Amino acid sequence: MLPSVWERLSCNPLFLDQTETRLEVDRAQVEDFYHPLAVRLLAMQAPAARLLVGVAGPPGSGKTTFATILVQVINAESGAEAAVTVGLDGWHYPNDYLETHFVERDGQRIALPQIKGAPETFDAAAAYDCLSRMRGGGSVSFPVYSRRLHEPLPEAGMVAPSLRIVVVEGNYLLLDEPRWRGFRELFDVRLFIVAREETLLEGLRERHLRGGRLPEDVERWMRRVDRPNIQRVLPGAAHAQVLVHKDDVRHIASVEWSDPWPA
Repeated sequence: MLPSVWERLSCNPLFLDQTETRLEVDRAQVEDFYHPLAVRLLAMQAPAARLLVGVAGPPGSGKTTFATILVQVINAESGAEAAVTVGLDGWHYPNDYLETHFVERDGQRIALPQIKGAPETFDAAAAYDCLSRMRGGGSVSFPVYSRRLHEPLPEAGMVAPSLRIVVVEGNYLLLDEPRWRGFRELFDVRLFIVAREETLLEGLRERHLRGGRLPEDVERWMRRVDRPNIQRVLPGAAHAQVLVHKDDVRHIASVEWSDPWPA
């Protein structure tokens, strides 16, 4: 990695998911993992007007952090704003919708707010439609999830025509279930973040507590929602071209590339 790339990257502070949580970027991690991936992505020829990169993985695996750093490394390498991050969380159904809809599980009728974050609480069709339009180029708006309001904000984000790469991150992008299977075809490169369950739960616990939840509420939520979601997401690794192995919440241990790399 050229010194100029690191200088461009380190002179601009990174913040997690539109919050005041500042990301500490480790140079060794950038040199060993993020920069090689950024170089490969910039060298790819997209079959559509844009390159779409899907970053999937279970809750707590650090997808948002990974995508945020990767996009900044891509932009530092290119010397211009070439890439942008889009989060699947923007397609959460609004709370008004969740409060009036239910799912059946094990013979029980469950209100959607009780499992917010599960696949059933996302508007998968709207997400698919928007990401399809992004592939075609041009200016495309997208919703952004507000961690302060706990609501999606329609058209709060914008992919400008000049952006060549869109890095989409979300739990369910490679989910092998009817409403989600079609997402695989949208992505020119599919990544999946792999970590031990203990690592995932550590990341989730930290996030929930940072959001102001009480410890006992956090543990109850993790048992009812997070653990089941982790189990649903893990089989999606079989559909990835790149496996990113994490040894803790923030650090990559290794990257396993498919052979051959998609052209």
